[in-house]
Amino acid sequence: MPRARRSKKAAAPASAEPAARLLRGPEAARPLASLIFLAPWLLLYVVGLVWVRPDLAAGADILLRELLTLFGVSGALAPTWLAIIVLVLWHLLRRDPWKISWGLLGLMAAETLLLAVPLFALERVFHAFSHGGWTLALASHAATHGSPLPAAGPPGWGGPSAWLEAVMTSIGAGIYEELLFRLLMVGGALFLLRTVLKDDSPGAKVAVILMAAALFAGAHVLGDPRNFRWLSFLFRTAAGIYLGFVFLYRGFGIAAGVHIVFDLVVKGAAALNDGG
Repeated sequence: MPRARRSKKAAAPASAEPAARLLRGPEAARPLASLIFLAPWLLLYVVGLVWVRPDLAAGADILLRELLTLFGVSGALAPTWLAIIVLVLWHLLRRDPWKISWGLLGLMAAETLLLAVPLFALERVFHAFSHGGWTLALASHAATHGSPLPAAGPPGWGGPSAWLEAVMTSIGAGIYEELLFRLLMVGGALFLLRTVLKDDSPGAKVAVILMAAALFAGAHVLGDPRNFRWLSFLFRTAAGIYLGFVFLYRGFGIAAGVHIVFDLVVKGAAALNDGG
């Protein structure tokens, strides 16, 4: 009998292993896991961009295209290839295994939904301060211009076009804003700090995340500085800080996923309201 009890206790941790890995396992933060996790979203965005509505490119996508032309790289899919190349190179530098389990992808999906909740709560807090005069900050500019960042795209929200626009711009903003402001900016700065300055301190990480978040917030009014509002800027900064820590501890894939989920919900709600 004592042996049987010990065997049951030993088996318990194994049966609870998937739950124990939620928000803890390091596998989710690996670049290859991020690439595979985001691959369906990337494919959907690229198909929509190339064959359905090229005018619905996300603002961060367009901004990255403009930045890449400075290095002699052009093309509508240049930012997409940049994301893939950076993640693959990062994977090779880390020398991670090439094997990814379906269970891990399921955990990443669960983490994405779970970690989106604080972002919605944060938006509600800022919304309360506005007394109803301020619409959903990350998506308010997107509702009329197709993306939180300056972008091409018609303002129509009627019929199927509204849903296509909501999906396209949500995916584009989630992937390419996180690519620019978290993967390249935060990840690149932290890599330089570690390798060049030998600084891996918590203070350095916080400083980098804060600076990237402020730039992320400021980029949303690049197209027209007259759209600047302090409350919106503070919300986007706070959201950028939160997404920065999600990126730091849970990886690029989950940070982009959280951003996509948030934008899908708020833009979908805007499409419903305008359609009604």
